[in-house]
Amino acid sequence: MIASFRAEMLKSRKRWANWILFGILLATLLLIGYVLSYVILKHPPRNFQSPVPASVLIRAVFPENLVANVLSPISTIGAAIMIILGGLSTASEYGWLTVQTILIQKPGRVAVLLGKLLNLALITFLVSVAALAGAALTSYVLVTIDGSSSAWPSALTLVKGFGALWLEVAVWTAFGMFLGVAFRSTAAAIGGGLTYLFVGEALIAGLLRDTAGIKEILKFLPGVNASAVNASFRLSFRSPNAATQLVDATRGSTTLVIYLVLFTILALLIFQRRDVTGG
Repeated sequence: MIASFRAEMLKSRKRWANWILFGILLATLLLIGYVLSYVILKHPPRNFQSPVPASVLIRAVFPENLVANVLSPISTIGAAIMIILGGLSTASEYGWLTVQTILIQKPGRVAVLLGKLLNLALITFLVSVAALAGAALTSYVLVTIDGSSSAWPSALTLVKGFGALWLEVAVWTAFGMFLGVAFRSTAAAIGGGLTYLFVGEALIAGLLRDTAGIKEILKFLPGVNASAVNASFRLSFRSPNAATQLVDATRGSTTLVIYLVLFTILALLIFQRRDVTGG
């Protein structure tokens, strides 16, 4: 397993797609979520309309709202990027026909997949650290430029926020990894994952969240539970547009952990039992 882990780390470092995805994630978070938001709110257009004044909304990019602002895009663009990364880590082995070569080199199937899992756990940890650290630095620069004052979140809030960030990133990555093993096709894994995310979670769940019966089903979706966890880290000001969550943060965290374990076990079972050369 250790040898497989080292091999996966080497492949991850040399796979340009991983670096591109990481760059897109950071650019979206820092340039759009922080810099662009600050510029627009600092100089709002004449037709700007909001129940909360721009002078208050701009505090979302200041240190006091670090955790909430970092977690916000993880349920959308962050989830999509991690699904792609997870799918590439497993499905690409079938596309390049390297999975058979790997298994000939003596490591068993479980050891090979556990090596991938350890590597993905490390990647998601580093992505979470980079996202939180990059956001912290950017928020500090912006509040300094603005000449305002803003207190940092407490150490406990930062630890909880980092845990929530890492958990959500890991769940979406494991989802992509599972789809890669199940479909054995990069296009199918990524397409299926993104379709579920943007159609199942964003569109259908958004439209039918108040429909009786369906509302109870939505409470079990990973995105809905992730949103509940994110909502527990409130902004320093009250937003009247904040959606009512279907579950509480405790249930949301528990459900995400269950999904993480479930995706991992299913990927292991499928990879161990199914013919890797089959269609």
